[in-house]
Amino acid sequence: MNFGLPVATRKLCVTFAMEGLGSIDYQEGSPILRQNSDSVFVVRPCRHLLQILGVWKPHQDRCSFVWLVYIAFVGVVWFVSLSAIICLDFVHYGFAKESVHFGEILNSIPTCLNLLCPFVFTVYYFNKGQYEELVKRVQEVSEDYIRKLQRVSFWYTVVSVILWGLGATFFICHWIPFFSTWYHYAVYITCVFYTTGWWGVWLSVYGFVCHVHSMEIDLLIDLMKERDSLPSAILSKHQELKNSLERTQKDFSWIISFALMYHTIDLIIFSFAYFHSDFGENYEIWQYIGGVLFDTVSIVIKLYPPAVVAAAVHRITVQASKRCEMKVTSLSRNLPLEDMQLHQYIFCCESDMGIKILGIKITVEIASTICSTIATAIISFVAFVIPRLFK
Repeated sequence: MNFGLPVATRKLCVTFAMEGLGSIDYQEGSPILRQNSDSVFVVRPCRHLLQILGVWKPHQDRCSFVWLVYIAFVGVVWFVSLSAIICLDFVHYGFAKESVHFGEILNSIPTCLNLLCPFVFTVYYFNKGQYEELVKRVQEVSEDYIRKLQRVSFWYTVVSVILWGLGATFFICHWIPFFSTWYHYAVYITCVFYTTGWWGVWLSVYGFVCHVHSMEIDLLIDLMKERDSLPSAILSKHQELKNSLERTQKDFSWIISFALMYHTIDLIIFSFAYFHSDFGENYEIWQYIGGVLFDTVSIVIKLYPPAVVAAAVHRITVQASKRCEMKVTSLSRNLPLEDMQLHQYIFCCESDMGIKILGIKITVEIASTICSTIATAIISFVAFVIPRLFK
């Protein structure tokens, strides 16, 4: 599994610390092709984390056999994690009929989706998506944009490390009461290490892609600010942006819709299982709150980056209006018809482009459903849990 492709870069040696982003060569003039001896340079968040988690191979020829062995191990971990989460109720209570808890078994399904789908999403996107092409288009513009990408990548990596640490700590503490033998600890801690890692890095990859799109939009806005730029050139660049967003729509359409759906289902089933005491009487309230926060954070992170893109798309329309205004003065006798037509066209495209990044028109419908679900969970908490605490 190798996702690197050669990239055109310009001469100046830049060494990136933190996540080993590699080195870039620049030179004045037009870009030249250069391939790093270790890996081809394309800015990406969580570079080494992705390697550790087995979802991105950085080298083309080195250690091929070792990588194949490791990726086979990661595949085994994925299936073991699936089995372990499904069997968690039986690990906790045993296999006797009278000890089976339907709510806890049902809750294992969205838990599997929460923790294991990010692995599939990441591998799918790096193999089938336009990540390489998208980042190249931006990073080849100038050294300044490479620095911007590097900075955004760094902060997303930091966020992934924090989410990974918090998620792993929560799930280990969350499941420890279920364990009784040493191999329970060995299997489940390994599962938690990989699954929360996949969850954390996927959120960063998705958020980073959305920010790269916002940088693409900034490039178009910079072109529109130039008084001498032709409307035809702006329209051509705008069409490239639309195609890029449509490609991301194709990559993310089912992923984001499916992810929001299973987080919502998880909130409902998890609340159902908790309030029916399917996790046992010793299941603490902080564990329930932690589970709700896990889903809520996942949902918010999935909705925030597209909102950044939608806001950036709106800035295109605003800039198109300003472009018309700066060509008209109190002494002007003619209107800039071409620029006005361009503004009208961009305005008509905005409503569609603003939601492309979400895959399908899900923001209002699903976000409102999620908010209703969270509100229901809060009301249930107040109605059922607080009275128990004061008994």
